[in-house]
Amino acid sequence: MSEIDPKHFRNVMGQVPTTVTVVTAMVDDKPIAMVIGSFVSVSLDPPLAGFFCTTDSYSWGLLKSADVLGVNVLGADQIDVSNNCMRDLDERFDGLDWSVVDGAPKIAGCTAWLTLTPHQVVEAGDHEFALCNVTHLEAAEPANEPVIFYGGGYRTLAPKA
Repeated sequence: MSEIDPKHFRNVMGQVPTTVTVVTAMVDDKPIAMVIGSFVSVSLDPPLAGFFCTTDSYSWGLLKSADVLGVNVLGADQIDVSNNCMRDLDERFDGLDWSVVDGAPKIAGCTAWLTLTPHQVVEAGDHEFALCNVTHLEAAEPANEPVIFYGGGYRTLAPKA
């Protein structure tokens, strides 16, 4: 089996679009946020979802200690929210409209919102997969187009053909 160059692997996988989401939690009464592009539905019965995080992520180290996680699926008009949530940890909520719902920070205007409780963390190379129970979910009414990450940048969906 030939060795795969990590840069080539990243470039090829960059051709797979992902939804931009912000995972949030309250840790020691402070809001924590981390942008992820790997949120996935896992099971309908029971309702399970999950996401991947690098094992050396400081934000993930904080989030995985929380009893409740929020998943904020960002809308096409929320690229600034994603950028906000990549700033210094203590500045990520500055200027954002948010509230605590079901125990986790919910960012206003998202296309979808879920609350999760941790079920299992699975080692996966230089990442961990957080498999979680879905305890609450809602979608924007009317439906709001998501922002996606593709080819190294933010994109929105094309109109239906």
